[in-house]
Amino acid sequence: MERRTKVTVHPPDDRGLREVRVGRETVGSAWSLRELRGILRRHGHPEDLDPDDRSAVSWLGGGSDTWPDRTWHRRATIGLMAAGLVGGWALLTAIGIPDAFEALTFAGRITGFVFLLGGVAEAAAAVAVFDYWGKRGLKISGAIVSVGVLIALTVTTMLVFLWFQEMEYTDYTRAFFPLFVWSLWALYVVIRAKAWRGTPHPTKIAAGVTATALLAAVNIAYSAVYQPTAAPANLALTVRFGVPRADLERPVVQLPVTLHLRNSGSVPVYVLGDNWSVFGRSGKYVEKSDGLRDLRPALEASREHDASRMAGSFTWDTLAAGPFTGPGTWFDPGEEYTEEKVVQISKGAKYDVVDADLDVMVMRKDRGKIDLDAFGIEQYSWDEESVVHCLPKDCGENLLYHAQVRYNNNLVNVTRKPRYVTSWWGLNPTGSGWDASISTFKGKGLINDEETQREYRRFDLFTVEAHTAVPFAAIVSSPRP
Repeated sequence: MERRTKVTVHPPDDRGLREVRVGRETVGSAWSLRELRGILRRHGHPEDLDPDDRSAVSWLGGGSDTWPDRTWHRRATIGLMAAGLVGGWALLTAIGIPDAFEALTFAGRITGFVFLLGGVAEAAAAVAVFDYWGKRGLKISGAIVSVGVLIALTVTTMLVFLWFQEMEYTDYTRAFFPLFVWSLWALYVVIRAKAWRGTPHPTKIAAGVTATALLAAVNIAYSAVYQPTAAPANLALTVRFGVPRADLERPVVQLPVTLHLRNSGSVPVYVLGDNWSVFGRSGKYVEKSDGLRDLRPALEASREHDASRMAGSFTWDTLAAGPFTGPGTWFDPGEEYTEEKVVQISKGAKYDVVDADLDVMVMRKDRGKIDLDAFGIEQYSWDEESVVHCLPKDCGENLLYHAQVRYNNNLVNVTRKPRYVTSWWGLNPTGSGWDASISTFKGKGLINDEETQREYRRFDLFTVEAHTAVPFAAIVSSPRP
């Protein structure tokens, strides 16, 4: 009579899986009596083996009719866990790729690659789900799943926190809110199952996940608070008059004007809008006065109307105006740009002062990225096919520039609607006008001033001005031929 090694079927674990041993060797695990017969057949036992034969099979923690596996519950858990982790992989990858390869700061690129690594961990966890809620052939599959769940919870929590700052609905909102709810459920599942049991060094794994979250948070704080303070942007502008020359054929004086810009700060800057103008000032003069004149106009108009003791009722005529570098140009630290202009002034003009102004609005290049291909295209406000269209009777006639601008941290981009930079420059019979804004304005409707001011602070927009003046008498009294 052939003697066979005794078979031992151990009690069901928390999933209903029963370990099977032949002698002292573990040969597999079974969810059902059918799976048990298959395992025994592969190890040389006959197909007609009676599982209830106590001389051949020893049952611990329940007999041959004790198979508590809830198949549909287990499969539903596997499906939900895997789907959530795949969603986390897609979300982290979508967030990480733009920063990893296009971020404007080193810290931003590092954070992007960290998110990509987090996406890899999510994908690995999605695969590990099938093992952990299966036969558990890999000892660390539970730990891998736990790490994936913690990463998903950390990232979605940050996204929800950022979203509540503006509460703007985007395509990503429909992704990270359900994932946030899923991650809370998944955390409950892994805690209840104690999925990390049997994992070597679980505290080190948890520390790694925490460090990843802290790195992302530190990058946001660094780019938004520390960097603008430690590396301030600065722009040096100068405008000066050259030597006037008399026109030999016409009764005018040719007055050269030199415009100069230098990025004297430590970060690159975009130019969003600029303008230069030359004015001729005239006024009424008196021989005697008891004090400064035209005090109220001086208070109301600030720099444009100085208060004077011997003169008042100033008026200004625009002699020349135009853009300088134009929207969309950008300057690295130390880079310079100079442009020469010539203004014609009538010799018989009744001006007392000739004044020149240069204004430039810039944005820190490390705070956001402008689509320069789109921003460099000139549009016309009166053209119905322009992205930004406004009737001349409402807005005048302007050159327009419009393009999307992205925050330097893609975590912020996915929680807010797209922002657009709009710049316009125009002429009218009395001079020129220009301005620029950043908002959710896409070309239709009205620009929200409150939103624009908020985005000015976030993207660190600022305007730099330069001013010079010369007596008109000095121009007409000594012009060179």
